[in-house]
Amino acid sequence: MATVRTRRQRLGQHFLRDAATARAIAAALAGDPPRVLEIGPGRGALTGPLLERFGHVRAVELDGALAAGLARRLGDPPGLEVRHADALADDLDALAAGGPWQVAANLPYSVGTAIVRRLLPRRDLFALLVVMVQLEVAQRMVAPPGGRNRGLMTLETEAYGRAEILFTVPPGRFAPPPKVNSAVVRIGLRPDPAPAAAIERGLSLASLAFAQRRKKIANPLAAAAAPAGIAAACAAAGVDPGARPQELAWDAWLALGRAIAESGAAGRHGEGRA
Repeated sequence: MATVRTRRQRLGQHFLRDAATARAIAAALAGDPPRVLEIGPGRGALTGPLLERFGHVRAVELDGALAAGLARRLGDPPGLEVRHADALADDLDALAAGGPWQVAANLPYSVGTAIVRRLLPRRDLFALLVVMVQLEVAQRMVAPPGGRNRGLMTLETEAYGRAEILFTVPPGRFAPPPKVNSAVVRIGLRPDPAPAAAIERGLSLASLAFAQRRKKIANPLAAAAAPAGIAAACAAAGVDPGARPQELAWDAWLALGRAIAESGAAGRHGEGRA
């Protein structure tokens, strides 16, 4: 039994057991595209409601035993395709072949943020994400400018999509119950995000600033350019150099990155995102 608990802890297996929550997640998806990539189906609590709405559900499960038994558990429905695979490490183009897809997922707490970060830039594969994550992570995704939860996860979400918390899910709706609350977040991916290089520049600058989030942005950004260059870039971008990083909207980071790049003011330390 100790071995089973260790494996569940590693995989983050808190199985959803509440039918109403599963139906609400399925209902939060759009009608089109008419296919869903489910990440981490577990015992199939969400898979069943998804199959009631959509003709094709591709379930990606890391646990080999759960993957092998999922179709049988649900009565071998014709619209279900099960893949024993790792959504965090395996090739996304292969996992999402035949798309585009909508994504539905009850994500493990330990890797939920990493999986969302991996999906966000792939508007070519995914149109909409409806994911259940730890409430604290959900609050970071949607934190407004000036909010205490605002950080790099917020900016990455804003760079690629528009997120909203649909509802919270208490621990008692899982087996075994986790020690924290969860939340279901819907993220519509932008059809026209900024160019990849511009997003990377903005996130790199934000990473420097959020490493010292209590300081005015001009101080930590000195690692990216000389102080005079930062001051000029802030002026060109319409950004207050005395602002704290959590006070800036995503568009401000984009503008700041563009201004530094156009001025050629990047310093010898360069820009690198942690």
